[in-house]
Amino acid sequence: MSHAILRYRPKDAPPEWEAVADGVRMLVATVADHVPYPLTTVLRVVAMLAVNAERAGVPRDPAVWLEQPTITRYVLTNTGLKGGSSQTYAALLSRVREALVWVERGEPARPHLRADRSGAEPYSTSDLTRLDVWSGNLPPTPTGQGNARAMLALGAGCGLFPSEMLAVRGTDVHVLPSDAVVVRVPGTNRLVVCRSLWEQALAELARQAGKRYLYAPDRQVERPKNAISNWVARNKPGDPKVPVPDMRRLRVTWIVSLLRDHVPTHLIAKAAGLKSAAALAPYLAWVPEISKDAAVRLLRGWA
Repeated sequence: MSHAILRYRPKDAPPEWEAVADGVRMLVATVADHVPYPLTTVLRVVAMLAVNAERAGVPRDPAVWLEQPTITRYVLTNTGLKGGSSQTYAALLSRVREALVWVERGEPARPHLRADRSGAEPYSTSDLTRLDVWSGNLPPTPTGQGNARAMLALGAGCGLFPSEMLAVRGTDVHVLPSDAVVVRVPGTNRLVVCRSLWEQALAELARQAGKRYLYAPDRQVERPKNAISNWVARNKPGDPKVPVPDMRRLRVTWIVSLLRDHVPTHLIAKAAGLKSAAALAPYLAWVPEISKDAAVRLLRGWA
């Protein structure tokens, strides 16, 4: 490995390469054993980042290359990156940065982080609208409309896992003086702010439930087996245009909506119960690329 690193030189190396070559090799040698990517890929991406930073006048320091503004500038201004490749490069560089921090602190290599989407994809806006209409057409009972509203509000509105949704009681939901609605996720230290589209429904469900559960409020067991899947099977939409409600897809929809609104990734990861913002990388497949004008405004520090 060390021989491959020492001999590495980019194909058609630009003039800036010689100035950053030693830093690239040193950085890759430090993190190569701690990132889940092929060595040649890590070398190529880090070299491209370093050259981009050199052209931008960034200090010739690997730690500065791996700062988020430098990575963001590289991804947004590199016209050679398209779609999934830009997302993959951003994820790889985030992992390199994390590995470098861990190694410098003398700690063991961090475990490989995996996202929790399990192959699910977000609902479209029209899908959510159809699900909202479907929920309103169910019997006006706690286990009819109530269960459907709880799924939508706690899934698409708060991004909870199914097990977390089952544990939420009315007393876990609070309305702040600003009228924002938050849910304290049972069994965790997370406080999740509900998306505005679902906050009124969540607040009303909590008011009705009181100390009882929001989903199936009269049950005696906190996490009954197949409580959600069995209910969905009995109540799933009859119209083929209405998608089947799925808590995994509702959670992915919530995460993707936050990414599309450019909410800071560390806040999303914390609210979602993920170990690191790096675990958000797979969700970027559903986030449209930012326009060049918007990229310029953000990089300049304008809203």
